[in-house]
Amino acid sequence: MAQVVRGMIGMGLVLGVGALPVAAQSMALPAADPVGIARSGAQVAYGYSLEAATANPALLASLKGNGGAYLAAGLEMSATQQSLESNQLTRYSTDRNRAIGGFGLAARLSPTWTLGLKLDEPYLRHGKLPSGSPDRFLGDGIDLSARRLEGQAAWALNPNLSVGLGVGVARLSYESTSVMRLNVPNDPILPASATNPVEGLVEQRVGQSGNKVVPSYSLGLRWAISPRWTLGFTHQSGLKGDLDMKADLRGPNLGFYDNDGLSAAPIGTDVRAATLLGASSAMAGSATMELPSQTTIGMRHRITPMLTWEADLRWTSANLRVPRFATVQTPSGTVAAPVELPAGKSHLGLSASMELELGKFWTLRGGLALEQRSIEEAAAEPLLGGSRTAAFSIGAGYKVWGGELSLGYQFRQSEDQDIRRQNIWSSTGLQGALNRVRLEGMGHLMALGFKKTF
Repeated sequence: MAQVVRGMIGMGLVLGVGALPVAAQSMALPAADPVGIARSGAQVAYGYSLEAATANPALLASLKGNGGAYLAAGLEMSATQQSLESNQLTRYSTDRNRAIGGFGLAARLSPTWTLGLKLDEPYLRHGKLPSGSPDRFLGDGIDLSARRLEGQAAWALNPNLSVGLGVGVARLSYESTSVMRLNVPNDPILPASATNPVEGLVEQRVGQSGNKVVPSYSLGLRWAISPRWTLGFTHQSGLKGDLDMKADLRGPNLGFYDNDGLSAAPIGTDVRAATLLGASSAMAGSATMELPSQTTIGMRHRITPMLTWEADLRWTSANLRVPRFATVQTPSGTVAAPVELPAGKSHLGLSASMELELGKFWTLRGGLALEQRSIEEAAAEPLLGGSRTAAFSIGAGYKVWGGELSLGYQFRQSEDQDIRRQNIWSSTGLQGALNRVRLEGMGHLMALGFKKTF
């Protein structure tokens, strides 16, 4: 009983630390099912858990029974806010919600071989900055997702040691928008020149989108060191492909300005701008998108028959790259975004979870996740995020209808960070005036699922 009490105290400390606003939300999801979410992704050594086999295919060999399946659906919500120091005006991002889902299946062929199938969503990032945001010229919208389907196989070398392999595909989807200002000459269908001077600017949103199905794989190992201690290891491949990007001008123009980028536009700019936009076309940026691989090692300890904890250490590679922003081809030449979204950097993450079985029907779960910065601090921006990450999670499972109904929830709190941004675009391009902006954010991840063992 004393061990249970100590375990519950430790779990409370974990959740308490996770609630502190020490870091920002990550692009990587801990899981798409309620059990994995409630564990904050710390489960690569969790034997007897079909949901954990999504992260480590070697765990299929340790499942009880001849097989099982689970189905999960949920919601991911995230938002950022920007506070401009010069006027103390705060703007909140939109496009905040995304549905998520997961699926898992296992079938034992023999005492040594087990097959499986999984569907999950390893990466998700989305959001749109409001009109007038000081960052709009550096990109004002993103919608990135990866949905992965893999067939799995596990081989039990002996009762305590198993290896696993997953092979499949992932569908990468990407959309980005940025805001540009186009020079409007006196004669908009001819190039600007000394005899055809610029007489105003038009602000226009430009977007692009595309998707691609790419190969993926995962490797896993499970070693039961003793009846109470288990070591788990897994490697999940990176995802890379050239997307079939298409670009276009998004919606009506966003306003007109004089050549200095601040004053009211000269009379007639709106008419000339309409002609200019009609003679212009959007061109997609680069097509290559790359999401990083993840390598995780975890240790699980069953303290009592009721209480189990696990700690995972995860290394994420530096292979994060998204397509360049779209450009606009005008009669006067090509207009491009002044800055592209940054590349990633390799980093470590730590997660921990605890699971308590209460009687025959209830199981309580909780977890904590911490992750280092995935993008250099000097390149920080609101679309990709990439600052340090912290999150805590809770969940519960209830045995009913011959299976288990589970609910998982994770809360993410963003670190406040100050960045300096340029927000004046004149006829000569983006100007050097810098304004300090404070970025904040938070997110929620929740799912409901049902598991049945055969």
